[in-house]
Amino acid sequence: MTNITKIFLALNSGSSSEKFSLYEGEDEVCSLYFEGIEEDGKKKFICTITRADGLEEVVDKKWDSLDDAFKEAKVIFEKEGFINEAHPLDGILVRVVAAGKYFSQNHIVDDQTMKELEKVQVTNPLHVPGTVRGIKNAKETFENVPVMIMSDSEALTKDSRKDTDYALPKNIIEEFDLGRWGAHGASYGYMMDRIPELGLLKKRMIVCHLGSGCSVTALMDGKPAYTSMGETPLEGLMSSTRTGSIDPTIGALLGEKFGAAEAIKMMNKQSGLIAMAGSNDMREIIAGVEEDKADAAKAYNMFIDGVAGKIGEFAAKMGGVDAIVFTATIGERSIPVRSSIISKLEFMGFKAKNDVMLDKSKGYANVAKDGYKPIYVIPTNEAAYMIKKAGELLDGVE
Repeated sequence: MTNITKIFLALNSGSSSEKFSLYEGEDEVCSLYFEGIEEDGKKKFICTITRADGLEEVVDKKWDSLDDAFKEAKVIFEKEGFINEAHPLDGILVRVVAAGKYFSQNHIVDDQTMKELEKVQVTNPLHVPGTVRGIKNAKETFENVPVMIMSDSEALTKDSRKDTDYALPKNIIEEFDLGRWGAHGASYGYMMDRIPELGLLKKRMIVCHLGSGCSVTALMDGKPAYTSMGETPLEGLMSSTRTGSIDPTIGALLGEKFGAAEAIKMMNKQSGLIAMAGSNDMREIIAGVEEDKADAAKAYNMFIDGVAGKIGEFAAKMGGVDAIVFTATIGERSIPVRSSIISKLEFMGFKAKNDVMLDKSKGYANVAKDGYKPIYVIPTNEAAYMIKKAGELLDGVE
């Protein structure tokens, strides 16, 4: 029997967790999430299975390490009947948030990949160790299955970009391979495909990816021109746990006091909304605003000003903007956030109405008031974009 639909396993390797998402084509058929818990003073790992119908089940077993959990994932997928001789894995996708020319492209993992990952641990100490662990376990557990690193900046590293450089000495740029590579590339790549498919393409568009991490990208004729994230996802907008752009001197001072790795961790994991409001859940922050909590209001207003300001910056650089797109969890679901941002942009020709629901049959909604420029809400699908690119990568070597 010929396996026509490709089957991919996508990995999300964190410092203390591992998520496995199994796809047939673009459809997620099952996911496994291993997370650490404390038990009798020791760390153990438990697994939750989520099936295509959304039902969750906690596996009645515990593991001592994520390495052990990784091997168990294969057993579970085979036991559930998702992987077998008739339906073998076509590839394993490892999303890579890492900077540099090499990581601005997708690759089938080889010795060169592992060497390049070692180099970028200096600038990406949070993400890279988990990525390396995931790759090594994947190659050991799923022998003879291609493992592919999927770049989080590939869709953004195009000749159309106008903001890729830093004003630093050339020898420093070259030594550390520095550049404004950007991130959330799988989301923006999907949007660059999806917007023309929906017949919504305008000359100057701004896409706001607002979720746990937040960024903004400007498109000219459907191609990336400017993006808010830089060498790492820390640059740009404040988000749930990230500072966003701050005076670089602060980073240097934190590095001197705590060490570079701890400083980077603090700015990525312990800052942003959670530092200001005590929560990284936008729904809780909005509730706090309604209850007149000063910290919540300060965090909310700073978040809104950041997004609106970045839209204004990119509009100025493009000489105007013809449409705005909101996507990702907050962008798609939070009417208060969208309305607050758009309320600052009426001078640019935008005004939102708050009673428009997403029409799933159309795949988008225009939440702009009549007579104003379009404001689109379009669901993103990062997995679909990575699967498409993984298929192209495999086809290129066959």
